[in-house]
Amino acid sequence: MRQVSDPKLRARLARLELRARTAVEGLRGGRHRSPLRGSSTTFAQHREYVAGDDIRHLDWRLMARSDRNIIREYEAETDLRLWIVLDASASMAFTTGEWTKLEYATWLAAALARVACDQNDMFALFLTHGDRLERPLPARGGETHWTSLCNHLASLEAEGAGDPALGLQLAGGQMEGRGLVVWIGDNLGDPEAAAQAASMLRRAGHDLIVLRTLDQAEVEFNFQHNTRFEGLETELRLRLDPNAIREAYLAEFEAHGAELRRRLRSSGCAFRRMPIEEPLEAGLVEFLARRNAAKSGRSL
Repeated sequence: MRQVSDPKLRARLARLELRARTAVEGLRGGRHRSPLRGSSTTFAQHREYVAGDDIRHLDWRLMARSDRNIIREYEAETDLRLWIVLDASASMAFTTGEWTKLEYATWLAAALARVACDQNDMFALFLTHGDRLERPLPARGGETHWTSLCNHLASLEAEGAGDPALGLQLAGGQMEGRGLVVWIGDNLGDPEAAAQAASMLRRAGHDLIVLRTLDQAEVEFNFQHNTRFEGLETELRLRLDPNAIREAYLAEFEAHGAELRRRLRSSGCAFRRMPIEEPLEAGLVEFLARRNAAKSGRSL
């Protein structure tokens, strides 16, 4: 967790408001917009007065013009529920550098949970291993909970096989209440399955961010000499001249990535590729800052 503990990174993350763009619901009063109506200063809508309504919310000016009893409704403010879904399948053990895709993914997860913790929001952790789901941490908040999350992530090992979209679907079925879902993984499965899982979450009222962690070698296929390739989730073993297959590989990889991006964004998701060689400051912080600026109508 050395990147998450960096004081400069934590200071920058603390300044970011990690807010869902869609309405979220929560258990405590807070700073996030909710579909529930309650006592707040943010106007929601007008409706007809019914017996039992608080007469302090009558809109006297509108009533004078319409000759009807009209109530002003306000949005309740609630805390965010952050659902982190982390792909820990065997393919996440791949690396050609100093750390694996899984290690980088755990840094992302811990950094996001840190933001939620600093905002007094609740956060939960799901771990997926292909078709197997773990839920080591429920939705809670506080320093102790964040420490527990870091402990779970630090001891995590990549294992299991299968389409990661299945794990996301399983996790979605265990999420209580609407919130912000952050799906972290290499997304090497079927783009259509990923889009279906994303659409399921969106229909349930969740906001969804997809952070795709990839090693540079997967993106650029920069192998030069005769190389033995071993499948991390299959028994496939091949020795190949990378120069002979580079063009075909890159075309297939880019086509898969473009389809994945198109389908997820058409489902209303935010999507970003996260090269594991990229510092968190250059990736996660910039992405969240731009997302919040777009949400508030500002430009960077």
